[in-house]
Amino acid sequence: AGRRANSLHHKSKITYFLSQIPYSHLANPRIVCYNARMHIRIGTRGSELALAQTRLAIAALQAAYPDLECEVRIITTAGDRRTDIPLHRVNAETGTGDKGVFIAAIEDELAAGTIDCAVHSLKDMPGVLDERFALAAVLPREEIQDVLVLRESAGLPADGAGLCIATGSVRRTHLMKSVFPKAQTVPVRGNVATRLRKVAENPELSGTLLARAGLNRLGYDREGFEVAGVPLRVHGLNPETFCPALGQGAVALETRRGDVFEPLVAAVNDEATSRAIRCERAFLHLLNADCSVPVGGYARLTDAGELRFRVVYYPPAAAPVTLDVSGREPEAVAQAAYEQLQKHLPNHHDA
Repeated sequence: AGRRANSLHHKSKITYFLSQIPYSHLANPRIVCYNARMHIRIGTRGSELALAQTRLAIAALQAAYPDLECEVRIITTAGDRRTDIPLHRVNAETGTGDKGVFIAAIEDELAAGTIDCAVHSLKDMPGVLDERFALAAVLPREEIQDVLVLRESAGLPADGAGLCIATGSVRRTHLMKSVFPKAQTVPVRGNVATRLRKVAENPELSGTLLARAGLNRLGYDREGFEVAGVPLRVHGLNPETFCPALGQGAVALETRRGDVFEPLVAAVNDEATSRAIRCERAFLHLLNADCSVPVGGYARLTDAGELRFRVVYYPPAAAPVTLDVSGREPEAVAQAAYEQLQKHLPNHHDA
């Protein structure tokens, strides 16, 4: 009886999904064929972390649709190809315009119809998508904090004295100067494993900065581990003071807007994460910020259902601005934070 009930529940999901196919699509044999046997092509970057996040997306989709066939297609992006220059210069060097350097090539495949869904780290995405695409779902958010991964011998002085930290992030570089004023930072590019290996192989480096979410998804021990025989320790950083990237810890599933796959993917959306990242992305859009802008922030839901949004922004040649804004509606909270920020900037003039 239990198996029969599950079967009927699954059939009702398929019926609902097929009911979302626009009438105009019924003449397209490819679409009908794909959806009759529940097949979806998923585009992703080829890094170990990107593939781990894609496995999470597939698990969520197949939990909702047990018979869904998922085909993974690996796509190389401009950010993957150009590891020889700082990340904030990749857009200009590769002509990707205002698109994220880690998503533009994947969106090209989505637009061409060679994939049906794209999996991204949400923090790599611009604040507003091309109108052809939809942010159909976000998975439940991982931990948002940044961590310092240091050689065990380095320790962590309160002021960072004697530390040489590898990071390619403008935001993290500014935060290091603010939170650990005596530490030195040097540029580095590469995926998680590459950056950890560079620390292990270069005794002049004390460590690197990474997102806790990435380490968790890749199965690294929370406290420490060895790389190439070198013991490394993980030091969690308080997000209240060392503010994460907007969108950090969230995995996004993107589809074509109005496509038959949009409602299928939307079934795995996590509402609490969605409300938080709507606020963060709205603020990112208002600020017109990309990876070259030193800003961090995160929104979280309280038990009462209110959004609390914290932002740290580093204006050029001025002291950092920290804001805390609360409210119910994500976009309204973002707007309030943006208006407060404008009042703190050196060139602001009241009307």
